[in-house]
Amino acid sequence: MPKRVKKRSRRIKFYKKNLKIPEAQNKMLRQFCRENKTTENKVFRRALREFLARNVHPVEHPHHEVNPNQLMLFDFLNEEMLDTGT
Repeated sequence: MPKRVKKRSRRIKFYKKNLKIPEAQNKMLRQFCRENKTTENKVFRRALREFLARNVHPVEHPHHEVNPNQLMLFDFLNEEMLDTGT
């Protein structure tokens, strides 16, 4: 039986962001990470994900009205189909 070939996973783009926090918050962050056995990066990503899920609403794209004359282009096809019974 031939070996299964692993599928290549799709490459994910990552972006670097710089963040400055005061010393007191840095101490609290490090303490939190030690207690919960996690990393600072994971804490930031989780907090950002939850914040965006609660506060970002999907953008509605404006619906453009179609000119009524555009719809008349295919009227002759509909009339032919109605006349032939198909």
